[in-house]
Amino acid sequence: MANKTWTAEEILCEEHFKRHTARDDTGRYIVRLHRREGQGRLEESYEQAKRRFPQLERRFHDHRDLHQAYSEFMQEYEELGHMNQINEDTSSTEEWHYLPHNVVFKSFSSTTRTRVVFDGSCRSSNGLSLIYTLLVGPTIQQYFYSIVLRFRTYHIAFTADIAKMYRQVRIHEEDRKSQRILWRRSADEPLRTHELSTVTYGTASAPYLATRLLQQLAEDESKDFSLPPETLTNNFYVDDALCGANTIEDALKLRQELIALLG
Repeated sequence: MANKTWTAEEILCEEHFKRHTARDDTGRYIVRLHRREGQGRLEESYEQAKRRFPQLERRFHDHRDLHQAYSEFMQEYEELGHMNQINEDTSSTEEWHYLPHNVVFKSFSSTTRTRVVFDGSCRSSNGLSLIYTLLVGPTIQQYFYSIVLRFRTYHIAFTADIAKMYRQVRIHEEDRKSQRILWRRSADEPLRTHELSTVTYGTASAPYLATRLLQQLAEDESKDFSLPPETLTNNFYVDDALCGANTIEDALKLRQELIALLG
């Protein structure tokens, strides 16, 4: 963990995590969004998301390959249960929030080259955005240079990453209404509302929630493995693992245990 003094908000965020984090029947973690106190409600955001969607479709019209990759990404998102179509009710008095979305390319990624990014900074009608209402959380992983220095001491070293790390964490059903989006594969279809059911790239608390759960996993499950709990807390920088051992046999064993533990 980074060696720094936590602010009052960071302490509050950690306490909220401990109180509200659970696991489902499969062992997957379920978290609640960390709201700032006294910030008020998010208000109307549907119209803003609806106005921005045609901008995305104009890009699709000019770049057919982008449209194909984007549609495949969203189809996978739905097939994996990371988002679910719902029957929208924009007249409801319940607090809900729509996130516009766009695309970024990661040409160096071996797992997800086309990534849809959800705009948590988009403001609702009263000027509040989802990012503004969420606690960011403390920095809890070690500093990058300390991880790299340790990595250089091993005789046998290897790297890896956790595929779709944020999306391995479920969001509690009560909080999913703050992660609504509009989507359709074709302009011939009506716009449909979906709710994102996992930790979402583009929200303020996502990095903390995902990395904090690596620590929680180490606390909950590492007793059943020979690797020490610090393996997950000292050798990961966000989703990237920088690990090693002094023999090939130990490195292979570490690799297999990491795969099993993170599974």
